[in-house]
Amino acid sequence: MQTPTIDRGPAEQYTGGPSSHLPLSHVQHAIRAARRHADTVLTGWGVPPAVIDDAVVVISELVTNATLHTRDGPAELHLIVQDRQLVIAVTDTCADSIERTVPREDSEDDHGRGLAIVRALACAVGCHRVPGGKRVWVRMEVQAQSA
Repeated sequence: MQTPTIDRGPAEQYTGGPSSHLPLSHVQHAIRAARRHADTVLTGWGVPPAVIDDAVVVISELVTNATLHTRDGPAELHLIVQDRQLVIAVTDTCADSIERTVPREDSEDDHGRGLAIVRALACAVGCHRVPGGKRVWVRMEVQAQSA
């Protein structure tokens, strides 16, 4: 079953759960900073290590795309947990939808496969426009930890 892509932002639908925001400059270490931030924040929130591992892969792919496609502007990482759902959102200054960046299956292109990985790890993926760019978001299930 293919992960649904929805053209609206779930971040606006969630309230009351823990959230985090990290501005990312377009420097060489933005991806590393995003991964470290997510690992620290999600660990502090009690997210299971297996979910954190998958979330870090998703964040790496989304932040990599943001830095590759928006060389002239900043990006932001948003993390939200509520109702056993983790929402990862990356906002950037490129208005192109993520649907434009998915290569055809018969393509010889070496790039653009990261979103397939993201979709495989997510229960929902979406992209919507925001003032000055777009927000790509991913929803992941967070299983309850055993006591």
